[in-house]
Amino acid sequence: MKDTTILWVDFIANADYLASKENQKIFMENAKNAGVTRLVIDAKIPFGQVTFPSSIAPHVSSVEDGRYDAWRGRNFLQEMLELGHQEGFIVLANLDVFAEGEKAAEEGVAYEKKEWQTTFYQYNPSLKKGEFVAAEDSSEYAVWVNPILPEVEDYELSILQEVVENYDVDGVVLDRCRYPNVYGDFSDCSKNRFEDFTGEKLKNWPEDILSFTAEGELVRGNHFNKWAEWRAGNITEYVKKAKRIVKKRNPNLLFSIYVGSWHPLYYHEGVNWGSNTFQPDYDWTSETYHVTGYGDELDFIMTGCYYPDVTKDEAISNQKPADWYSVEGGIEVSLKALNGKTPVVASLYLKDYENNPEQFLKAIKMCKERSAGVMLFDTSHLISFQWWDLVKKPSIKQ
Repeated sequence: MKDTTILWVDFIANADYLASKENQKIFMENAKNAGVTRLVIDAKIPFGQVTFPSSIAPHVSSVEDGRYDAWRGRNFLQEMLELGHQEGFIVLANLDVFAEGEKAAEEGVAYEKKEWQTTFYQYNPSLKKGEFVAAEDSSEYAVWVNPILPEVEDYELSILQEVVENYDVDGVVLDRCRYPNVYGDFSDCSKNRFEDFTGEKLKNWPEDILSFTAEGELVRGNHFNKWAEWRAGNITEYVKKAKRIVKKRNPNLLFSIYVGSWHPLYYHEGVNWGSNTFQPDYDWTSETYHVTGYGDELDFIMTGCYYPDVTKDEAISNQKPADWYSVEGGIEVSLKALNGKTPVVASLYLKDYENNPEQFLKAIKMCKERSAGVMLFDTSHLISFQWWDLVKKPSIKQ
């Protein structure tokens, strides 16, 4: 799959523009002319609604403020899928997994099933200490659910099954298949399951995992490293179950995941997307952390090299915390973590290069030379910046 060019079509960002059938055709033609080979189409958005008629999950047109009324009675996934296949694209359906509500609108499945919500342990500046809060009261804009609850797992897997059984997609991508951050989940359920995992009772909860200084700085407890392994293992178990559903439907369906390329900091997300043959020596990993790696389960992985700096030298000269805060460095970290087992498609956030087309070209070139291709996030920026011609620039290998 060398030199693949993947374009992500985010529903939230493109819902208005792509509601027009004429715009859909223009978009597909532009993408084809630009040398795009694969499209990622949102089937389930980060607030829990789906873009197709579902017997399980609410449709995007159910959002109360009417922002997606243009899609009432319509099927974004099917419309994009049909047009994409007509133009010869490989079309992948994306599902945002464990984000199930929108805080600003106070709606979504996470509000209907509050017992599913993640429990956060986060710093309260006025109290100068940590406190437990429900996901809807956290600082996250999406309302997250606890991935280890059997009801949550069954619900998310059933939506995935609905997609692969009813749509002629070429594969599936999972996004937000993770914990929200290092502060969630700290529910009693997670405490009990972690104690089962380690075989010992925690003496101080949650301080044995993490606590805060009076200034709000995170302090890792004596069980933090094992906790990081346990969290990563939970997500890997879900990924394996999701893969079984996809491959049972058709072994040739592609199975992929989007993650950030910052593997050395991924305890925040509670995920080990590396190969289980890669043994990191970070100060937060346990001796057996590597066994949680799910990278080998994937047909390919998209890692977000979401940095304005393209080269490691640029990152250093711009005083970034490490040289991997660059496209080049992010690719290196990704390749190292996957250990040569799974194709890596380096991914770019186009807004990082707004008003700087030369840097954007440089970033694409880096991705194509060092990884299996490039993923561009997202279509809306490509349209607003009018950068279609840059994607097919002759100076870049196609």
